[in-house]
Amino acid sequence: MVADARFDGLASALGSRVRRNEPMARYTAMRVGGPVDLLIVCDRTDDVIRAAVLAQEHQAPWVVLGGGCNVLVADTGLRGLVIINRASQVTFQEREGVGPTVRAESGALLAPLARQTADRGLAGLEWAAGLPGSVGGAVVGNAGAFEGDVASILLSAAVLDADGGVAERPAAWFEFDYRASRIKRWAPGARRAVVLAAEFALRPADPQALALRVNEILEWRQTRHPSGATMGSTFKNPPGSHAGYLIEQAGLRGRMVGGAQISERHGNFFMNTGTATAADVLALIEVARDEVRRQFGVELELEIELVGW
Repeated sequence: MVADARFDGLASALGSRVRRNEPMARYTAMRVGGPVDLLIVCDRTDDVIRAAVLAQEHQAPWVVLGGGCNVLVADTGLRGLVIINRASQVTFQEREGVGPTVRAESGALLAPLARQTADRGLAGLEWAAGLPGSVGGAVVGNAGAFEGDVASILLSAAVLDADGGVAERPAAWFEFDYRASRIKRWAPGARRAVVLAAEFALRPADPQALALRVNEILEWRQTRHPSGATMGSTFKNPPGSHAGYLIEQAGLRGRMVGGAQISERHGNFFMNTGTATAADVLALIEVARDEVRRQFGVELELEIELVGW
């Protein structure tokens, strides 16, 4: 990536922890993605806010990423600043008129949070057992499985607005839809709000029954979903069907473009076999889209987000 002197002042303001020309492949679940001008890893929410505000002050583009799931970063990389959010504090409390809740910073990983709530005998998040990604990404994408989702349990979330202000937003503000939210629907390239923390409503339940359910879900995932470098579900399920089923029925199980492959185990999982580029993955996505459209007349819609294209 060609050096850009515009970002020198921002790099100086961010301090010694900032990294220059950092390959994004190190921070995405798919293990692809070119370099970014500046990258900083933040372990505290205050640091995430500070980095975003400094980027705005220096008129530099910026984006926040958590676990790096559900995104495909271009091989050409990104301009500006990437903030890797690792803020992961979790707090349980009993709220009058609401009952037990858990509040998690947005860098917390969703699957361990689901296990932690179940271990405490609190139901509501067990559907997220084994689900990749962070709390922030789950809120933005209204993550869900096994007839549960974020929209059904979110009480409110702290949001860093595009202008740098922080506000607590009720669940209704997010205007949730299937694998979508108000934030995810914002136009590509627009400066989006960032989820900083989320509070979920839980309910007391039998710990042994919850442990059994969590283990059932984990076993289901392990037998049906591939391991390795993958973004998770690539496409949303179309009404009345499943994207993976349609891709498999189109004869695309195991199909490869370069180092990218449609999983032999699940048609909606695209894998990096070790040498894939982001361009390989996108080309394979288009193969799947074209074949499903041609054979079944169904238009598959991406669940993942394209970043830097």
